[in-house]
Amino acid sequence: MKTKTFMLGLAAVVSVALLASCGTEKAPAKETKKEDSKKELSLSFGVMPAVDSLPVYIAEKEGFFEEEGLTLDLQSFKSPKDRDAALSSGNLDGANTDLIAVSTYLQGGMDFQVVSQSIGTFSILTSNPEVTTLKELEGKKIGIAKNQAPYYFLDEALQTEGLAVADTVYEEVPQIPVRVELTANQKIDATVVPEPFRTIGLAKGLTELGNSNELGIDATVFGFTTEALTTNKESVEAFYRGYNKGVDFINEHELDDYYDVMKEKIGFTDEIKGRVTLPTYTHAEQIKNDQLNKAFDWSKEQGIYSKELKTEDVLSPLLTK
Repeated sequence: MKTKTFMLGLAAVVSVALLASCGTEKAPAKETKKEDSKKELSLSFGVMPAVDSLPVYIAEKEGFFEEEGLTLDLQSFKSPKDRDAALSSGNLDGANTDLIAVSTYLQGGMDFQVVSQSIGTFSILTSNPEVTTLKELEGKKIGIAKNQAPYYFLDEALQTEGLAVADTVYEEVPQIPVRVELTANQKIDATVVPEPFRTIGLAKGLTELGNSNELGIDATVFGFTTEALTTNKESVEAFYRGYNKGVDFINEHELDDYYDVMKEKIGFTDEIKGRVTLPTYTHAEQIKNDQLNKAFDWSKEQGIYSKELKTEDVLSPLLTK
């Protein structure tokens, strides 16, 4: 009887041990499944040293992209040419670019879509005391780089006064700092620059004849490759959540709280800090159809873009859904 009782007890202990063992073995499998279901988000994005990219720089510094679970490879470029080369070679998923550049991407066969407008500003500066209006640029020497967004903006701005770039004396000056110096030294009558060169120019005594915000000419955008928008949509969405947090940070803080980022990433200096006027930043939204149409029509006139424009192929619905 004692032997029987002992054997029953032993069987019960073994059964409990086996159940515990089975439970222990299943736990790692369950954990592995949980880890597999959490997709790692990563993205590469190209920026320029311009105020358009300030919310991105802020979001990177403040860890807003990390908060959204996104590992962002942020690459800064000094020239549009280098940025475009990185895009075309597949080294970037997206970039801060402009509509004229986008027209060249599509003309060349790149699958690329505009997702949002970026808050960029171009300004027309002069040092010629005889030039006080856009109308008075007729016949004057203007230094700029041809067939880029500033050139497009200048042409559109002049058209508000019944003029065109062809009515001025055009001089090719690709380097923006050189444009400012040539204008300041009155070697040319005017030029077109983004920030911080607008503020740098004003500090040198130049006069602003007009800017893209005042004239309602929008050409700078954020865009991504079609592949990134299709296969990596969650990462792009996380990017924009981080971007919007960067916008909120700018709007909720004083300039002193992030001016170090502007100096390090964009090129602002302590000397011009008191003159800085930033654009009004808003949460990301798609650029208006009329701005796209105007830019692509101009691109066609310049012989840059020759295909049939289908708005739905160029503008991503990501932020409008």
